[in-house]
Amino acid sequence: MTPITLKTYQQTALDTLAAFARAARVKGPALAFGELAGRPWHAGAFGDGLPCVCLRIPTGGGKTVLAAHAVPLLAREWAAVDAPVAVWLVPSDAIRQQTLKALQTPGHPYRAALADAYGEGLRVCALEDVAQIAPPEWGRNAVVVVATIQSFRIEDAGQRNVYSFSESFEPHFRGADERALAGLRDLPDALVTPEDVAADTTGVLAGFAGQPRWSLANWLALHRPILIVDEAHNAKTDKSFTALQRLNPGFILELTATPIAAKTNVLYHVSAQELAAEDMIKLPIVLAEHPEGWPAAVFGAVQTRRKLEAEALKDEAAGAGYVRPIVLFQAQNTGDEMPPEKLRDYLIDELKLPANQVVVATGKERGLDDIHLAARDCPVRYVITVQALREGWDCPFAYVLCSLQKLSSATAVEQLLGRVLRMPYAARRGREALNRAYAHVCAAEFSQAAHALADRLIEHMGFEALDVASMIAAQSSLPLWGNDLEPNQALEPVQQAPIATNFESIAATPELLAVPGLQQRAVGGVAQVVVTGHISQDTEALLLSQVRGAKKQEQVREQVAQHNALVAAQAAPASRCVPFAPLPTLGYRLDAQAPLWPLEREAVLDAVELDLLTPQAVQLTSFQVAQESDIFEIGMDGARVALRSAGSAQMAMDWESSSIDADTLVGWLDQSLFKAPELAGLTQSQRRAFLAAVVKHQLHSCGVPLVVLAQARFRLARAIEAHVGDLRDAATRRAFQQQVLGLGDGSAWLIEPDWAHPHVFEPGRYPAPVGSRYGGRYQFGKHYFPVLADLKDGGQEFQCAQLIDRHPKVRHWVRNLDTAPCGFGLPTSRGRFYADFVAELADGRVALLEFKGLLQHEPYELEKRQVGELWARSSGGKAVFGWLTFEGLAQQLDNALA
Repeated sequence: MTPITLKTYQQTALDTLAAFARAARVKGPALAFGELAGRPWHAGAFGDGLPCVCLRIPTGGGKTVLAAHAVPLLAREWAAVDAPVAVWLVPSDAIRQQTLKALQTPGHPYRAALADAYGEGLRVCALEDVAQIAPPEWGRNAVVVVATIQSFRIEDAGQRNVYSFSESFEPHFRGADERALAGLRDLPDALVTPEDVAADTTGVLAGFAGQPRWSLANWLALHRPILIVDEAHNAKTDKSFTALQRLNPGFILELTATPIAAKTNVLYHVSAQELAAEDMIKLPIVLAEHPEGWPAAVFGAVQTRRKLEAEALKDEAAGAGYVRPIVLFQAQNTGDEMPPEKLRDYLIDELKLPANQVVVATGKERGLDDIHLAARDCPVRYVITVQALREGWDCPFAYVLCSLQKLSSATAVEQLLGRVLRMPYAARRGREALNRAYAHVCAAEFSQAAHALADRLIEHMGFEALDVASMIAAQSSLPLWGNDLEPNQALEPVQQAPIATNFESIAATPELLAVPGLQQRAVGGVAQVVVTGHISQDTEALLLSQVRGAKKQEQVREQVAQHNALVAAQAAPASRCVPFAPLPTLGYRLDAQAPLWPLEREAVLDAVELDLLTPQAVQLTSFQVAQESDIFEIGMDGARVALRSAGSAQMAMDWESSSIDADTLVGWLDQSLFKAPELAGLTQSQRRAFLAAVVKHQLHSCGVPLVVLAQARFRLARAIEAHVGDLRDAATRRAFQQQVLGLGDGSAWLIEPDWAHPHVFEPGRYPAPVGSRYGGRYQFGKHYFPVLADLKDGGQEFQCAQLIDRHPKVRHWVRNLDTAPCGFGLPTSRGRFYADFVAELADGRVALLEFKGLLQHEPYELEKRQVGELWARSSGGKAVFGWLTFEGLAQQLDNALA
């Protein structure tokens, strides 16, 4: 199988998790979480001492691959062990079987994430196989146990084999560390009770009263496992908390799309835009409503699929992979007008579809069993179900959802929609129609269907209102079948129908009826207030004045927020397919006749020679060891943490013994760092010589005992990696100043704009992280995308954004993202510089605008300004660069855009 390259948002989520684990070691979980997430810590059932955090990943985001990468990350950054024990809890047996199979299959991307860290000695097993892993393997090989949370969740521990006394664990417990065994005494149901002894007819428990049981659960608890909890919103009950406490976890990582806010520490939240930008899901969902009834919805879905298959054939002919678009029908219940079998007959008899193209998959009918839907010779194009397909089922080619039930009442429609949202092969298609999802529903009008669909996406699939605002489009608003368009050709701007929201149980007072865009209408025989256009604070106050009760008022507020988000999304230039002017990247030539090459930091790095064996290079100034009595403290980057033993059960070798030697430590460091980008380009002999010199310096010049270095090896490795990175940055900065900025001896490269490879802001590609998005009431009228990244409601940068939005010379603008490829960056000696704002001006020029409050005189800030000015200077008047400060901001902006 092809290895999975982590998406940008997945790597960012893991980086955030690593940063939390490192900070929690020093400051404790509560303080570390507050600083990183900006929200208060929920201690919950586990208190402040046990780290329990959540990665919120919406449907289609790849939770399982994140979990697989998280195990070695947490073993390294939190537990500081080479051979961790992890317990991976899933919500059902179907998911358990799938996860277990994937993690046990050599070459599978999920297993590869673990095997890359621990080799093929890695042990992945079910609960019933734990006793078969010999005691010497624990602590020498990583062990991952996959189970359902139900296996541990029960009121009476005696009713579960995992808690029962088992002689098969006798060899394991006989050699266990007494201190670790003592730690089990505080766990729920861990000890043999007098009642257990009295009820034992075999006599095995005689003399064990008050001692830890020889049980599977206790054996796992003895190792303080890393706990992975999938679909963690299902594990927020008292029974679940007790089950997790019994396992004595060292760290709990929760993964879910829909966390329970009051009980969950959401460390990182992935947005729909992030998923779409990485081609994980199809957007928008093109929604077609059929007020005339189910026959029109069914026919529309069949026609949509036929057109999609024609597009797929063209796409494959152009070199793309094979796709056979499939419709998922959600039929009505048995006894209603159109149950599954009747719908199947209708498709075959009335619409003349081949019988082998239609399958029924319900609790009784198992039409999908033993069918490989992705196979080229598979004829299936239509799948009929009622409530949901079997748990864990996937359909790589699902493109169209057709629900004959009302979306507001349909059961588990979100599971079907989740299948339709996923992008085949997680790769963008050449034909634009294949990059969207499609939904045909029976609804009276677009606003009703859109709101019902939005509710499903928000409440059950992990998306935010601001996500959903740009996820749904009326079919009439998009030219779907551009047969005359070239692949990926930009669509023409379109005019969309206005968003209308119905507010039930609100009287149409004269004050409300005087509001522009508000009217009274009978919907289903019930008089309702219908609003179009943006709802102001005053109008919201009038609506709220007609509602009694805090809960109902909160529902109105949520309706208003969702409505305004939809209105803002529709008004954004990107939503109307208005193009943004291309921005030139920078290129370089070695001389006037040489070809133009992309200017990247890597090009400068090629000219840098780094000597890692100088006395200065082997000194780790950021890594310090201090001894107080028999306790050692490791200091790194200004933080200090006491060195604690992980316990012999978690040691891959006896790192606490004085019998280890320096070569063993150097070998471990080499194995840990050979993939580190900072040490890239070094041969193994060069790398080992450098690492040996670093260890020698710590032993002989700094006087650190070898056993202490061995126990602190994870921090030592991180300090070495950071130190080499600093050395490379310093050398690269000198080369960058000389060759790019021309501040050296005259041997500078020729720098010029590369208009042949410009950066283009694409509609639908603005992966703004949820936690940093602007959520204020001020409406930015010219921002290109429906949402804004990394902007607080108020403050100097907010005022700068307001001035840009109001400026008469600005056509539209973007709050620039600080990641490629969706953000626009210029090369620097450290990587890339992403200016705060990018604008297209009314005269066709483009502008980079960087706002600075503090640090504007720091050397790297000066380098960024020099690069921006170089970019503008070389553009031939087609681009401008502005370095803005708060004092006299409006005048500075005028001058920059003049």
